[in-house]
Amino acid sequence: MQRASQENREWERHKEFTVPWATYDAHRLGECKRVIDLRKAFFKLDQPVQRREFQLSQLTVLLLLKLMFDISYRTLASAVKDLSIYQALDMKRAPCYKTIQNTMQYLTECVLIEINQGLIPQTTALGGLDSSGMKTHRRGTWIVLRFHLPQHRRDFKKVHLFVDLISKKILYCLVTDGRASDAKQVKKLLKGCQWTRVDIILADGGYDSRECFNAITGVGATPGIPVRRNATTRNPWCTSRKKAVRAQRQDYSQWNEQVNYRMRCVIESIFSGLKRRFGKHLFSIKELFRLVETWLRTILWNVLIYPR
Repeated sequence: MQRASQENREWERHKEFTVPWATYDAHRLGECKRVIDLRKAFFKLDQPVQRREFQLSQLTVLLLLKLMFDISYRTLASAVKDLSIYQALDMKRAPCYKTIQNTMQYLTECVLIEINQGLIPQTTALGGLDSSGMKTHRRGTWIVLRFHLPQHRRDFKKVHLFVDLISKKILYCLVTDGRASDAKQVKKLLKGCQWTRVDIILADGGYDSRECFNAITGVGATPGIPVRRNATTRNPWCTSRKKAVRAQRQDYSQWNEQVNYRMRCVIESIFSGLKRRFGKHLFSIKELFRLVETWLRTILWNVLIYPR
């Protein structure tokens, strides 16, 4: 083996760095306060749950904290009790982990969509469509180590997002099977947030179809989708796609600047941020609960991204 030179040793010495933990702790504490203050938006959910002493808005905030720190229900219940988080939510005592877990059955998609509507802008210049996979099967570490059973199942769900590329907030989301087509979900995504006006909607080449172009123009927006190389203008059923084919063939750089297509990478960054902050797995088992969990992640993202 060759010995490390003196220059490499000096270079390694200068690689040391310090983390401003005080600034980091203050930032995380501010995020927790914003999540706890979100209880005001959940007041319309308030109804007696299985334990009559708890309100649904209080338990929903605890679910958001679980997603925020990507911890288990038992760890969350212990933290709520030891750190006296229940007192900040006006609870008489800390709930057990089973009470927090059963909160999912009281939440519905319609109510969460209405709450998310108050967190997003009503008009935006740029919107984006894309999808990404989320794992749904994760064995516990104790089972893997104790019984020597590695994870063989590779099941996943596909999460479709409609994003505001200016404010970086999520307007609408869908959860489908992992092999579902992206283009077939465009109508549902656009129909789900009719209260938001978008001028230009960007997407990748996987959305190059007549149905996608017609759905985007149907809501009064301009499609920013790159077409295939062998695309033709002979089809009379989609005029917006014919215009896109002609514009991209004539001068692709000018079309790129006109629709501001370079902003499409923002939605890729949002998917990356969602997985890094809240985990790559859906912890829910039932399909309905997975949809509720995805909407809770959406609300949490829109709350934490706002002050940036």
